[in-house]
Amino acid sequence: MKVNIFKQKVKKQLWFLNKKEKEKLDSVLNSSIESEATGELNRPIAFSNQFLKEHIFKEKITSTSYLFMMLIGILITYIILLGLFLFGFLASLSSVQYFIKPEVHLSNTVVILTLIGSILLIILCLYTIKQVTAYFTKKLLEYKHNKDL
Repeated sequence: MKVNIFKQKVKKQLWFLNKKEKEKLDSVLNSSIESEATGELNRPIAFSNQFLKEHIFKEKITSTSYLFMMLIGILITYIILLGLFLFGFLASLSSVQYFIKPEVHLSNTVVILTLIGSILLIILCLYTIKQVTAYFTKKLLEYKHNKDL
């Protein structure tokens, strides 16, 4: 496998890492490529798992109650974020509908501010959903790697 494709697959596999961890990944990738470990370059998923075990996840004892609380946290967080996203989407649709077919009398500045606020809410919710997904993905993988301890 070519080096660029290998790097791309590993980075795609480890999309949830933060900036400091991505810098560590780059240094480990460069050192493994320089050491000419051809066996490692053919298996990006195995390399990703090994990187997570050695450099990211610390050994700590986890229990099923930790997993249960994490799953409840995921559920509640996604319910709130999807609710805010749908609220922003419906608010933007209602303000656009007012411009097409006004049934009540509102000032244009209120409608424009509602439209801008709802679009910003939609963008903020999408960004937050991405960050929350990365956080919970990392925590679930940490639980998976440390559940045997």
